Amino acid sequence: MEKAIIIKPNDSVVTVIIAITKGEPITYSSCEKPVYANTNIPVYHKVAIRKVNIGEKIYKYGEVIGCATKDIAIGDHVHTHNLSSEKPK
Repeated sequence: MEKAIIIKPNDSVVTVIIAITKGEPITYSSCEKPVYANTNIPVYHKVAIRKVNIGEKIYKYGEVIGCATKDIAIGDHVHTHNLSSEKPK
């Protein structure tokens, strides 16, 4: 069962469609292997599916939604604590 949505191949995050518990595998269409949640993830929140370095753009649904304010590991919850929604430079 898929637990997250991805729209474009260049997306850095997926949106979970059910609440996820730390350590739980997150599957989505086109994933070759699941991503494992590093923390509990609330429903409809974002999870990194690739490493994002501080200052890098973050893509969701094929669009830039902001940039990383700190390094983000695969499986990290992506939200206001590590994402700036200001327009990237």
